[in-house]
Amino acid sequence: MGVHTPTSLLRLEDITLLLEDDPRVQLIYTQVPDQLGNGVAEKLQQLEVRTIPWQEAVCQTFDLSISASLHQMGEVAAARRFTAPHGAGYNKLWPAWATDEPGSERQVYGLDRRSLLDEHDQPIFDSIVLPHHDHMATLTHQCPEAVAAAVIAGDPCYDRLCASLSARDKYRSRLGVRDAQTLVAVSSTWGQRSLLGSQRDLLLRLTSELSVTHRVIATLHPAVWSQHGSRQVRTWLRDARAAGMDLIDAGEDWRALVIAADMMIADHSSLAVYASSVKVPLLLSHFAHDEIDPHSVMAELAGRSPRLCPSTPLLEQLDEARRAQPTQWDVSGRRISTVKGQSAAILRRELYQLLGLSEPSTAANWPLVPVPRLVRDVVDLH
Repeated sequence: MGVHTPTSLLRLEDITLLLEDDPRVQLIYTQVPDQLGNGVAEKLQQLEVRTIPWQEAVCQTFDLSISASLHQMGEVAAARRFTAPHGAGYNKLWPAWATDEPGSERQVYGLDRRSLLDEHDQPIFDSIVLPHHDHMATLTHQCPEAVAAAVIAGDPCYDRLCASLSARDKYRSRLGVRDAQTLVAVSSTWGQRSLLGSQRDLLLRLTSELSVTHRVIATLHPAVWSQHGSRQVRTWLRDARAAGMDLIDAGEDWRALVIAADMMIADHSSLAVYASSVKVPLLLSHFAHDEIDPHSVMAELAGRSPRLCPSTPLLEQLDEARRAQPTQWDVSGRRISTVKGQSAAILRRELYQLLGLSEPSTAANWPLVPVPRLVRDVVDLH
């Protein structure tokens, strides 16, 4: 298991569930060098999995390599290689500065030749998971050499989200949401164009403008914690937290928050798509058009979603998002997955075929997602 970042590890934890109870399979994890890899080693230690250093991993040969990010996986000698996206499909464009020639077409990251072919223009991966058949057109256009490896397998993150919807009341209770409260979830991706990077004052506005009948809980992209450090992030958000906002802690699974939420305020992160896909009304803080594939589900969803307005009362804007919810769901419901509810079966079958093993006789299913920990400051009285 090649782990690049805390984000990719969250996705790999779903895939691990399909293999780890088989005594014929030994899972070994390694941290792939990545600029956003802070926190991976600590999380792997918490998971109590077997790990080896990257320098050792590239000197061994494995039956199967599994990753939820792409770069450097060609350096791992493996009989077969499997990769899956770590977000809601493939939405982001390569940045303009990374294009080969000024003015050339910007590629969709993850379905491009740079990501999927080696230095000899040969495919690196034997299986590339595509959640929706729309991605096949992009892959065919950008990297036809990799089309034979594509597997339309749906979205395990979405399917596990749906499998956990029945536990909504439990999640709300464990997160401390009272029966009469409206839970407003806030999600930020990472970088200067994110909600946190460009509209941090929104978090204070939410806690000051919404009444006690509302509860605000935020979740941040793992790269925020990795890039800045947990102590720094907690300190930056201390005022908003003191005013009543809660915050999902670093490395925690955000899906229970989405299930528990009555509203979602988000930027162009995958959480906006996932929330909409389970019918949570979406209010966009803003939208970074130049970072997102204009043909993606995220771009279409942005076209159906209201934008936050600094001069309009928040309650009015939340009502506008509620009115937009049916058209938002029409987009995300159509485009998040071609094979809804089938990802566990398809992915397990694919993994066992790559391993050359017979599948277990039991049905492949997703367990409920865990309840995330909230940030809780410890006061040192000494």
